Amino acid sequence: MLESLYIRNLVLVPELHVEFDGGFNTVTGETGAGKSLILGALHLLTGGRAAASSVRRGAKSCEVSGVVRLGDGYSALREELTRKLEEYGLPPCEEDRLLLRRVITESGSRGFINGSPVTAAILKEFGDRLIDIHGPNDSHSLLLPAKQLHLLDMYGGLQSQVAKVAECWTNLTETHRKLQELLSEGLAPEEIALLTHQLKEIDQAHLTADEEESLLERHRLAANSARRCELAGQLAQELSQSDQSMVEALVPWIRAAEELAELDPQNTSGFLNRLNLLSEEFSSLASELEDYASRVELDEEALHEMDERIELIQKLKRRYGPTLQDVLETAERLRTRLQRASTRTAELARLREEEAAAKKAYQAAAQELSTARAQAASRLAPAIVEKLRKLGFLKASFEVRLETAKPGPTGSDACEFFFAPNQGESISALRHAASSGEVARVMLAIKTVLSEVDDLPILVFDEIDANIGGLTAGAVAAELRAVGTRHQVFSITHLPLIAAAGDAQYLVEKRTEDDRTVTTMHRIDDDDRAAEIVRMLGSTMKDKTAVAHATEMLK
Repeated sequence: MLESLYIRNLVLVPELHVEFDGGFNTVTGETGAGKSLILGALHLLTGGRAAASSVRRGAKSCEVSGVVRLGDGYSALREELTRKLEEYGLPPCEEDRLLLRRVITESGSRGFINGSPVTAAILKEFGDRLIDIHGPNDSHSLLLPAKQLHLLDMYGGLQSQVAKVAECWTNLTETHRKLQELLSEGLAPEEIALLTHQLKEIDQAHLTADEEESLLERHRLAANSARRCELAGQLAQELSQSDQSMVEALVPWIRAAEELAELDPQNTSGFLNRLNLLSEEFSSLASELEDYASRVELDEEALHEMDERIELIQKLKRRYGPTLQDVLETAERLRTRLQRASTRTAELARLREEEAAAKKAYQAAAQELSTARAQAASRLAPAIVEKLRKLGFLKASFEVRLETAKPGPTGSDACEFFFAPNQGESISALRHAASSGEVARVMLAIKTVLSEVDDLPILVFDEIDANIGGLTAGAVAAELRAVGTRHQVFSITHLPLIAAAGDAQYLVEKRTEDDRTVTTMHRIDDDDRAAEIVRMLGSTMKDKTAVAHATEMLK
């Protein structure tokens, strides 16, 4: 139920906070007082279109917030909304209370659920599961064929069968998806031949992921082997083998150092030692260079083989690369596709059998559901006609029609409510047949019949009393009270009989404060309520007969 409603700077309302009771609530007031402000506020709370004109003149923004408590009678709805809160990452309800809030400015609007920002679409998704508004300009949820099918299922207690059909449909569509996916992956014989050739070309190369770098290094060394041998020999000769070698050049220097050491052994012997070490180092270096030159291989055949290997790798990289790792990964992809192709025939046969079985199971479940729906429809239509008679449609006709529809998760049925308000008129779909006032009363008849199974907790009726009076008004009041035993009901009314039938009554008034028009709304009880009923009767409290009549109606 809607526990409270807070409005700030909405059109003619500077600030308003109202608390509501469950059951049947009536909203009354003079024509033009602004009784429909509750409709406008609830429209905004449930994700309806927000216009900058909603902001009170002189204010920068307006705000509407409402607290909805999910009572014990709506445990399934409470669990559903809890899952939705988790799905959208929103805070959970505290003490089973859901806070809806909408802020509108000149530049746009923002929605909030339990204090966290949400889009208008999410706000509407939650609002559609909480509040059903039946006003003159509303697209009533009950006028939608999908909703009518849902209500028929609830009336017939067919939820388990609907769930079974949905499960069968999910199984069928998933199997069909797998089959189509496998069919789309099918390979023609020429494609298999091409893939086989490509895989063979890569596999025959016996590639390894790390061979390219070492191959290029070995090739570089082999390609320069002659020059390496030449340079090493030249260096060895210059160091120790020629007449002008470094070793020969040191001979006169060593002789001079020997003579110097004989003349001054204490101070110059180190020079001789160092020159001797140089001579030995040059000779050793020359020997190592000769050894290096002798080990350099001049294998033209090996070089040619490396050239061919490098060219092969480059070709494969151009075709399947750009890197060697890409070539190897391409080979694995080709291998996988060919392996799947080889087992595809058997897999296709298995999936086709599975799809046929899933289709058969779905059709059986859908047919069983269709039969049960037809039985429920045959009971629902007469029950609604009976309620329509009480609501003033003495000669009305009402039908629940089922037609075969495209199979889907809800079965293979389309449901439509048909209505003719008067005898002799052709019956047509409810969404086309009735005026706004008639629609409200038809909705009330449907809601009364379905009050034990419909899971929308809050119902708002506007103009339900249009063009009725007398006994019909009393019947409408009685039906509203009946629906109020299962739902929280708001009725914006001009009829005293309906206003007096409410468990609680709220008065909307318009007055002037500081040269500005202000709309207020508050609960009235006892004498104030009697006075409002007297006003609705077209009299004043001075009229004892009217006061007595109002008092009797309230009793």
